[in-house]
Amino acid sequence: MKEQRELIMIELEGAYQLEDNNFARSLYHDLASDSAIDSFLKKSRFYDITQRRWKLPQSFTKLLDSNPCAPFFNIVSSIVKHFWHDATAEGTRRVVDTHATDLPHIERRYPNHSSRPSIVIKAEGPSFQLPQTKTGDILAKLGFSNVAACIEIQAEGSELPTLEQAIRVGTYARQIFGQQPNREFVRMLFLTEQHLRLFHFDSSGLQCTPPIDFHEEPHTFVRLVVGLSSPNESDLGLDTSVQWTIEDGRKASGTLTTRVEDGNTKKVYALRNVEPVFCRSYFHGRGTKCWSVIDYGTGKVLFVKDSWRCDHRTSEYVHLKKALGVPGVVQMISCEDDRRTTRELRGFKEGDIAPEHLDNHTSIRVVTESYSLPVFKFTDAKQVLCIFRDAIAGHREMLKAGTLHRDVSLPNILQGEPGAGPGNRGILIDFDMATSYDPDGMSNAQTDWTIGHPKFQSVMVLLSRELGEMALVHDNLDDLESFLYVYTHIIHERDSSGEFHPLAQMDPLRLWDKYQDNPKIVAKLKRKFLAEPQGSTPKDVEDRWPKECLDVLEGFKAYMAKVVIKCKMRLIDEAPVNTREKILKELRLSYEKHYKCILRLFDEGIAALERVEAADAADKDGDDGGEDGDDGGDAASTASPPPPPAAEGGDDASPPSPPPAEGNSLKRPREEELEEELPRAKRATLPGWSDVSNPFI
Repeated sequence: MKEQRELIMIELEGAYQLEDNNFARSLYHDLASDSAIDSFLKKSRFYDITQRRWKLPQSFTKLLDSNPCAPFFNIVSSIVKHFWHDATAEGTRRVVDTHATDLPHIERRYPNHSSRPSIVIKAEGPSFQLPQTKTGDILAKLGFSNVAACIEIQAEGSELPTLEQAIRVGTYARQIFGQQPNREFVRMLFLTEQHLRLFHFDSSGLQCTPPIDFHEEPHTFVRLVVGLSSPNESDLGLDTSVQWTIEDGRKASGTLTTRVEDGNTKKVYALRNVEPVFCRSYFHGRGTKCWSVIDYGTGKVLFVKDSWRCDHRTSEYVHLKKALGVPGVVQMISCEDDRRTTRELRGFKEGDIAPEHLDNHTSIRVVTESYSLPVFKFTDAKQVLCIFRDAIAGHREMLKAGTLHRDVSLPNILQGEPGAGPGNRGILIDFDMATSYDPDGMSNAQTDWTIGHPKFQSVMVLLSRELGEMALVHDNLDDLESFLYVYTHIIHERDSSGEFHPLAQMDPLRLWDKYQDNPKIVAKLKRKFLAEPQGSTPKDVEDRWPKECLDVLEGFKAYMAKVVIKCKMRLIDEAPVNTREKILKELRLSYEKHYKCILRLFDEGIAALERVEAADAADKDGDDGGEDGDDGGDAASTASPPPPPAAEGGDDASPPSPPPAEGNSLKRPREEELEEELPRAKRATLPGWSDVSNPFI
């Protein structure tokens, strides 16, 4: 299937074949000793001890009219039954011929996709369950949700090339990762009549062995089968700190165990849902999975994020420590920063030198406060402005603490807890991609187009794929631009009560979605969007929102247009390379003013909506009073506006500006008003750029 091939090819980036078979030979010695294997081989009716050969046909042509998997099935079954007698007797491990059985895939986009591995090892236990259809019905007794491992069989001499083998078994591995959310690695065997190849998949991608003659190395073959069918779930690559209670073949409840700060004390939480609340579809990379849990002691709902960090990235833990006590930012409860590494999963011990091509990843578990809902689950217009206002303020405070988020997107902005006060009405989460940042110095936050989603990436981040090292470094203005695009999507795809509306046929955001696989085109579309004159919002969108929210959008958009078009893109197009960093440094030093201007837009929008609410309430009171003979006609004009939101942290986290005179609605800031919040413009005097005016310096 073309779609499945495209999906797994992404996972196989950086895959490599080992130079020798030491990895395969090193595995599972604790499960099957040489003497135990010797004893088995002597007794086995499927192994010729004299010829030192498994009893397999030397040519597949003899099996063309029968089942080509049958001889392999017999051998694998005999190994599993011998070494795991109790497990096979109890039915918790069973070898199944599936070469003619469809095992359904998990992707909702492709509801009819399925695969047929040659042989699987069916499993029962606290991490396995019967497969389920998209409608919730039990489909069958076997699927990737209750498979310990797969074995693929092909004829010697006509087997697929190594890459095609990887695609075949990688498709199975991807389904196992997706349907078994506590999987940390998956191992597969690819067999012919003469050779085996071991494939190992984890967050670092794929490594595979060269072909191994399993007739000459029967001990290695037996150990691999024993390991892939082990009743011990950790041997299979399952994280046993997440476990479920199984009822009628399905997961009914579960627990998650983590270590608290001292590193030794364990704490057990109850899972609120048997499935993760978020599961990244790709296993290669971060492999993020998120769980909603309950503290048994307090009954409090918390949030747990499991992910894998590559060595060249700073741990999220470092940034979350800085966030402690910062309003508008996720608050950490505990963290396991070094649970295990892919080096360990691939058999490297401490002191061993790993191959240069191994991109080592470390497993991390972070427990944080749980916040109520994503930003798009709002119920009124003022709530939207409050959420964005406080998340942007939180972003600013983290910048002051030396952290730049770099992945501002729709999923990473949440609502605060119900009833939260100013400062915590919106919460910025997910600092996986964050980097250390010094706005007062030279930044090394390299711009990386692979970080974030094209819908929300800044123009410069999108162009970094093409520009490479010529791209300007990622700074707080890129993140503020991303906040603009998230807010734009909310305004275009929702109404003021939160109801979803599909993008209209002519809505420019449809093209952002259509071309999201082409960053250059999306960058061009966003530049066009920023350059649009005031009043370009589609009519159907304007009809769904109060003017106050639309004015915030226009003002935010106008501000970022000056940043992107009049400054950053001119730096790329016209400034000599050796002058850019100096100019950018001066721009970054003005970060307080950037936030002050944008936060003022939201504060004034909130204040304007509150005045409307107060006026409406006064009108209603007047109408009610009129029934008793009180005219109440001046109620609206004499009502005092509500107090401004309280400031939170820092001089620039100020209350909104004084409200305009009664009767005036919030207006989009004029260009000269925007420039008041920026460093005064001056003619650049740097060599080679004297003819360019930079409005931000």
